[in-house]
Amino acid sequence: MLVVRLRGTSVVLKLSTEIDMDSNQIFAFLHDHFLFKYLSDEELGQILPLFKPISLAEGEVLYRSGFPGRNFFLVVSGKVLLEDQAQNRLVISAQGHFGSEDLQTGKARGDTARALEETTLLAVNRRGYFALLSAFPSIKSRLSAMKLSEKIFQSNEFPWIRDDEIVRFIDRKHINVLYGQLLLPCLFLILSVIGAILLRFNVGIFLAITILIAVLWGIWLWLDWKNDFYLVTSERAAWVEKVIWLHDQRREVPLPSILSVNISSTQLQRLFGYGDVIVRTYTGNIPMRNTAHPEILLDLISEAQEKAKTLARQTDRENINQAIRNRLNLDGAENPLNDEPEFTDLIMEGGPQLTESITPLQEFFNLFRARYELNGVITYRKHMFILFKNSWWLWLLFVLLLVAFFARMVALISWLNLGVLALLLGISVLALAYVFADWANDRYQITDKHVLDLDRKPLGRETKRSALLENILSLDYRRENIIQRMFDFGTVAINVGDTQLDFEFVARPISVQNEIFERYNAVIRENELAESRRRRDDMVEFLAAYHEENKTDFVPPDEEETQALE
Repeated sequence: MLVVRLRGTSVVLKLSTEIDMDSNQIFAFLHDHFLFKYLSDEELGQILPLFKPISLAEGEVLYRSGFPGRNFFLVVSGKVLLEDQAQNRLVISAQGHFGSEDLQTGKARGDTARALEETTLLAVNRRGYFALLSAFPSIKSRLSAMKLSEKIFQSNEFPWIRDDEIVRFIDRKHINVLYGQLLLPCLFLILSVIGAILLRFNVGIFLAITILIAVLWGIWLWLDWKNDFYLVTSERAAWVEKVIWLHDQRREVPLPSILSVNISSTQLQRLFGYGDVIVRTYTGNIPMRNTAHPEILLDLISEAQEKAKTLARQTDRENINQAIRNRLNLDGAENPLNDEPEFTDLIMEGGPQLTESITPLQEFFNLFRARYELNGVITYRKHMFILFKNSWWLWLLFVLLLVAFFARMVALISWLNLGVLALLLGISVLALAYVFADWANDRYQITDKHVLDLDRKPLGRETKRSALLENILSLDYRRENIIQRMFDFGTVAINVGDTQLDFEFVARPISVQNEIFERYNAVIRENELAESRRRRDDMVEFLAAYHEENKTDFVPPDEEETQALE
């Protein structure tokens, strides 16, 4: 224990525990870490002595705010919470790093680091850290890129990212792309001044107007550049594009749907160190144009894919080993098959039905809702603005006819036939009812297995398009003009193989896209769990039969044997 006296009070800090992590394990971790991606095996061997493995228990404090920074940390496993005095929080998970900024600035720690669970770290002291940066400039550039990514994440809102989703990296277009775009307002300003001089305009007033236009144009271009992002998370790769006052969209692809990731660059892009990252899927390519750090994007997308696969395999092996021990009653474990409850088929005819019922009044109100959920099925309709757009002239006609009808009844006008007005009023009401029914019958639904596009014309044809959630390859949304941005509606495109389902003009398209993605993830996890359970049960039954046949003591397979059996 270490006792530190601070402003007359005693603060007790628990020192982290050193652990036995051999050089081979450290080498393997560094070899797969994106910071050291381009180091050779020989160079990795040279830097191994700089890394000191330490362990933190859940809730243990690594360092506190206000203390001098002495180390740089890599997270091998577990999670670390960084919290500053303003209670801004940042969670660093496995493969992440922290502590570099305080070493660079020489200032005291600005946050407190606390382990959220049992955590293993690799620590490098100040001297070793600067030796790494001096010997390998690629590490320095990657640390700078990750720091920029952290600042982008903290200064912008991404409400569509789930709480359990880990953001690995956020990138923007290269700054030179902005500089190239800013040449246009500069050129406009120069040509305007030359034109004013040649045409003998009042140069002072004209110059003030053109400068104002050029400055506003430049600010608009800067905001446009600032609001374009490329993201890699633990679940997906995404491109977020916002054109100020005009439109915004997000294109994303789940990691399992990515076939390959490539970098493409022109001679000019290579000269300034940026390029295009092309994410290839079954439905085509998602280009991330002019990214400032294309190599990091590529490495982290590939790393996130591999990490997801490794985690799934590890969980599968653990489940298999545990199932074997339970099945054979090893270590006194109870057989879970003996305790498994018998479930009733709730969808059998005459059986109990767990369905939600609604009153006719609730059903009536649902006709006007842009989104409602019933029995696990989420239903969307087109935004009310679309209904208004299609029916405003009918409402205007209805009001005019209604005014004329009452004016004729009180003899304010006499040249209109009352019967004709009543007939026209009835026709306008029927037309309004038809337009409303047409709007209400266009529905988009998400069930636990499918996405559906339902279109039914009143007294006409009904069409139904559907796709399995598990077959979704990518999701896009777009808001194409200022009206859609003002009223927050747009189109969500669902790419399924060579087919695309469009949820057109739905309210809050970002939320719709998120709900589709959540249902997709739930289906994928359920399918993976079912497949894992099937393989596990087959293996358990095989080994149990072998055990019964030989009547010998059984030793559960180790990790290599389990992997060989898969």
